[in-house]
Amino acid sequence: MKNYLKIIFTLFVTCLIGVPSTLSQDTLTSVNTKPVKNFLQETRKWSAELPIWIPGFRGVFTYGDIRVEGEDGSNPGEPANPIEPPEPGEPPIGGGNILSRLFRSSSYLKFFFMGMVSYNSHKFWAQLDGYEGTVGNSVYFKFNNSEVVRLTYRAALMRFLAGYSLYERENRSQSRRYNFYGYIGARLHYADLYSDLNRLIDRLDLSLYWGEPILGLQNRLTLEKWFFILQADVGSFYRGRNYSFMIQFIGYYRISNLISLKFGWTDWDVNHKREIRNETLILNVHLSGPTSGLTFHF
Repeated sequence: MKNYLKIIFTLFVTCLIGVPSTLSQDTLTSVNTKPVKNFLQETRKWSAELPIWIPGFRGVFTYGDIRVEGEDGSNPGEPANPIEPPEPGEPPIGGGNILSRLFRSSSYLKFFFMGMVSYNSHKFWAQLDGYEGTVGNSVYFKFNNSEVVRLTYRAALMRFLAGYSLYERENRSQSRRYNFYGYIGARLHYADLYSDLNRLIDRLDLSLYWGEPILGLQNRLTLEKWFFILQADVGSFYRGRNYSFMIQFIGYYRISNLISLKFGWTDWDVNHKREIRNETLILNVHLSGPTSGLTFHF
């Protein structure tokens, strides 16, 4: 009986000493195994972005006898005190200086809103993104090289990309990794052009939709808290007058396990030709400017 009581007492004391020790060890372990804010040790395969794009604009639109050309970045003046338009035959005032656009009235800034979702798994990568915005409804354009008019250009773009890592190299200390990807995909365009022109002839009011296959290359440099991408793709492979290309430089800085800061530059060029209402439309548009936003990893 005494031996039985000794066994029970021994087990009781062991529980009093062992259980708290075990719990304290678990607590310390959970602190030490907290995920690290590190792109090189990334285990989350999905990411989503909510950035904005502030593009400068250059473009030429030709439709039948109508030719409208110009560039965003010309100075429309304050809404309450607009400046006089340029004299006929003179180019729009100002030019396409993107930096000067950042310090003018909010009614003049034109943002392109973007959204993106991507998936990364070892060497495979897929991405769906979209761009949408309006430029030109507060700037002057040249009409048939003789008059100045206002024109609104609204554009939207959606892309699906799928790529594979063709080359990978990591340094000995595993603090830096480089990847080279090839990718294919599809791009869907939407464009809307509207202007009253000189109000003496029919106004310009056109809406366009078209799609194209794309082929591209991507470079990735991964550091601990920094991640850089340089990529370029071309659509329709320069077939005739219908093609487009996009070049992007993007940088990310990891501020937490969930969030990264995004910054960079996007350059988008569109060239399209088609027949509409028995007239030939030629559309050449170039959008270029800085991007910034937040990226969420999950």
